[in-house]
Amino acid sequence: MERYYGKLLLFGEYTIIKGAPALAMPLEQYSGHWQFAGDDERMPYNLEEFVQYLLRLKDRGELLADMELRQFERDVNRGLYFKSDIPVGYGAGSSGALCAAVYGRCAINPFSREDEAHYVRLKQQLAQLEGYFHGASSGTDPLICYLGHAVLLLPDGQARRANPPEKKPGESGSFFLLDTGISRKTGPLVEKFLLKCEDAAFSKAMQEELVPATENAIRNYLAGKREALFSEMRRISKFQYEHFQEMIPPAFSGPWEEGLNSEAFHLKLCGAGGGGFLLGYCNDLAAPQAVVGESRFIPLPKI
Repeated sequence: MERYYGKLLLFGEYTIIKGAPALAMPLEQYSGHWQFAGDDERMPYNLEEFVQYLLRLKDRGELLADMELRQFERDVNRGLYFKSDIPVGYGAGSSGALCAAVYGRCAINPFSREDEAHYVRLKQQLAQLEGYFHGASSGTDPLICYLGHAVLLLPDGQARRANPPEKKPGESGSFFLLDTGISRKTGPLVEKFLLKCEDAAFSKAMQEELVPATENAIRNYLAGKREALFSEMRRISKFQYEHFQEMIPPAFSGPWEEGLNSEAFHLKLCGAGGGGFLLGYCNDLAAPQAVVGESRFIPLPKI
């Protein structure tokens, strides 16, 4: 049974729009897989309309990926569904994992997960599938969910496999997530950001402060330089606290500031913000957990 994990945008939210790279990877705490519903099992949703959407594209010769859809249609009619615990509206790849799973099940001669030369084309194919759910998609979420490994995303649409070093036992620097308990939509938040970019002072500060901090954070993380990463996380956290307040859920503004003041941990947006998850970094996981409580705290030991 193949599992498709959720997606975590570790670094690069918003700055990729301004010409900086981003780093995304699978979020292994959440996943989904194909399953047939039992007689007494209620499916959380069905795929019938999605299948018909894909069939219409194929009949018109517009489907970018060559896919075997008739068997998929028969399976869906028999109760096939995507059983997933990936939270919806969190930017964690709930629809991306589903589209990756459809591609993995139905694509004829699919692109290899190891073939970087075809990542752009693969991303376009997956974007078309996810467009059913969002109207428009970059294809990034389903790409990460399908590949199942870290990817460096470049502003020109290119993507390259990234190979972060494994964290050594006892090594300092730990990532964690905070669950805000708030579902949100990305589109309106991106629109707010683009409006902010019309302000010359804000745009200049982005280029001079946030973009370099993000690039350095990615570089340090991929090089395994965890101590150097801590200072870049503080720069990102401070900038976002000062300039992205409308994207920080009010209940988390206090803990965010406490982390900055104590320098025990640093928080940043995880994706578009406005809800979903917040991403944090610390040297002692007990510090942020004591501030926000155990129920909202999700350690990321593999990252």
